[in-house]
Amino acid sequence: MRPAGHRTPAAAAPTADRPHVLLDRRTRILRRGGLVRVLGGDPVTLITPAPSVAGLLDGGRAVATDTPAGAALARALTDRGMAHPAGPVSADRPLDGVAVVVPVRDDADGVAALARALAPELARGAHLVVVDDGSTPPLAVPLTAAPATVLRHDHSRGPAAARNAGTSAAVAAGADVVVYLDADVLPLPGWLDILLARLDDPLVAAVAPRVVAAEPGRFGVRGYETARSALDMGPEPARVRPRTGVAYVPSAALAVRPDLLPPVPVGGGEGPFDERMHVAEDVDLCWRIDDAGGRIRYEPAARVAHRHRTGVRALLTRRAYYGRGAAPLAVRHGADVAPAVAAPWSLAVAVGVWSASPLGTVIALGAVTRAWWRTRALTGDGRAAAELVARGAGASIRQLPEAVLRPYWPITAAALALTAGSRGRTARALRRRLAVAIAAEGLWHWWSAREPGRWPTDEPVGHVLLHRLDDLAYGVGVWRSAVTERSPAALRPELTR
Repeated sequence: MRPAGHRTPAAAAPTADRPHVLLDRRTRILRRGGLVRVLGGDPVTLITPAPSVAGLLDGGRAVATDTPAGAALARALTDRGMAHPAGPVSADRPLDGVAVVVPVRDDADGVAALARALAPELARGAHLVVVDDGSTPPLAVPLTAAPATVLRHDHSRGPAAARNAGTSAAVAAGADVVVYLDADVLPLPGWLDILLARLDDPLVAAVAPRVVAAEPGRFGVRGYETARSALDMGPEPARVRPRTGVAYVPSAALAVRPDLLPPVPVGGGEGPFDERMHVAEDVDLCWRIDDAGGRIRYEPAARVAHRHRTGVRALLTRRAYYGRGAAPLAVRHGADVAPAVAAPWSLAVAVGVWSASPLGTVIALGAVTRAWWRTRALTGDGRAAAELVARGAGASIRQLPEAVLRPYWPITAAALALTAGSRGRTARALRRRLAVAIAAEGLWHWWSAREPGRWPTDEPVGHVLLHRLDDLAYGVGVWRSAVTERSPAALRPELTR
């Protein structure tokens, strides 16, 4: 019970023009015996707000942030992924301090189309910086009459170096916000104002829009890319952190505050990106920002369209290329790159469930019961403990086939090859379970790509087939990177407590 005479702030209903945050749709408010707790976030946690601010949670799914108490509660919620910034967005603020940096190689048509799409922002004062990264022949970029700068590298130095050069030019010209856009991206109306509203938070160093398909489809590669592009972080807003649902955001479309970005490691060049990395340099930047205490937001309300690949070969080549960033990231960020992370109890649950045996069922039930008992002792709430354990167990059950079929597929293939001629009980059981995992994990991947409350955008059979090929290609890239770096760090799983 609250102390006698204690009064909590009234929960005034935030309006569209009042700063506020919205609780994540998966966040739950638990009330019991006068005690208020919040369950949610990524990773899932349970917090108990101070009684002096708990009353601010009585006003529905929104929490106003224009009071000290509201701002403190909102910070606690957003930092844990339990809530996300909302509130007013200005559509008429001057953009004199904003520069759009476009790294490009051999895509003059893309730059011209992007410059035309940026006309509204350029008319409001934004500056355009195009960095020609060794195009052959040099790009003849038809720019608008708005302020624009064209830089050229005579030889390709990679996207990180191109963005660094553009950043230096933008900052020298007075920009306090730099927006990176690739030449195959076209912004959609209202995108920049939403990103700038999120950057108004003094702790937010970077914010990314959602990258959607410029030409969406339902079948084949176009349908698969529409549903599950590697650049599309999904329909839910998030705080970007390692080991969460949105562990990074791509630099294909990213707005940053240069003054809040951490310095690049020694030997990595001059600018925010490590020029030694020609792949996954955006992941590295995101994780260095997080390590330095900065915040990164993913804001799907802001959208840009991307020309996705439409051929199987182009898709798989790109996925293998992305996989090659795993080992360099492991060198710089260690266990954050672990392809599988699990607590002993959740691993026991996953192995028990996928064993599909009476003994496995007993082991899984025992692990769940023990985890629930210990969590209940910590939280004092059996219902909250059950939800926490259920989420952890579900994630581990999904993660096991993901690991076996994606980064560890060469080991899986070797095990199958060794048992290919065997008719023994163990070999047949292994093949059956693997077949179930291939189908079940693929269908989960297809189903989970949908917008909340809607059906998936593409058909399931083609999605599952392309997803399996996608996993094979990415796994090839990961193993190749491990061999190149002569380090198994990118393949090392991690057991947590």
